[in-house]
Amino acid sequence: MTSKHFEYIINKIAAAKQNAQSLGSKLGHHGLEGQIKELAIRECIQPFLTQSFQCGSGKVIDSQGRLSDQIDLVVYHKKVAPPILVSQDLGLFPVECVQYVFEIKSCLTASEIRDANKKFRSISNLVSFPKKDASGVMKGGKLPATVLLAFESDVTGSEIDRYIKHTDGSHSPCTVLCVLGKGYWFYDLSNRSWHGHETQDQRPFIEFGLFITGFMNTLAAEETTLRPFRPGIYVDAASDLTTPVKTTSAISKASE
Repeated sequence: MTSKHFEYIINKIAAAKQNAQSLGSKLGHHGLEGQIKELAIRECIQPFLTQSFQCGSGKVIDSQGRLSDQIDLVVYHKKVAPPILVSQDLGLFPVECVQYVFEIKSCLTASEIRDANKKFRSISNLVSFPKKDASGVMKGGKLPATVLLAFESDVTGSEIDRYIKHTDGSHSPCTVLCVLGKGYWFYDLSNRSWHGHETQDQRPFIEFGLFITGFMNTLAAEETTLRPFRPGIYVDAASDLTTPVKTTSAISKASE
């Protein structure tokens, strides 16, 4: 017997998929169809956010001036560094305040895998919580989890095998793969291996329930373990000054 929470998760994604397919079919506009599916997934993510987290879309930035590609869905918080919002949920998000980034695909294909990987690699180029080590080299902290979520697929075989086949390099830029009706997998960064489940013969949309379970656990843990950070590093107004800034004591002595 499943719990009420699990039933709620499954019902949310089932309704979202049905509505997205109904609204997006026969529009003849790929961009609009994509936006409809992004909104549908957002409606399935927002109910499971903990108090500090919100959803948006846009680009992720770091304090070194680097910028990611356009991201479909960003899960962020304001406890560490506030985003620069162009509208209520569109903006530029400091990497330190981002927990998850999503690429949402109507139908997963080899081409869509490569497109998602390109965007995820733009995230991996960012530096979070920058700090110089003893040798003066800039080091960074943890980066956001990268989620590739698809409503359906154009193959009947293993999704994780297909993903690996079309991903270059020894390190996966994607850390979560969830394909409705096919399966759910997550990437273990420590040993560079995938773990997860094929779900074709399981209850419909169970893969999304598995993902949301881990998603909620991660956000709940982050609520109490957010790292200290000085967001003023993004402003760096002093770099535009032509003369040094005097301290209060120096100013007082100069006026005597």
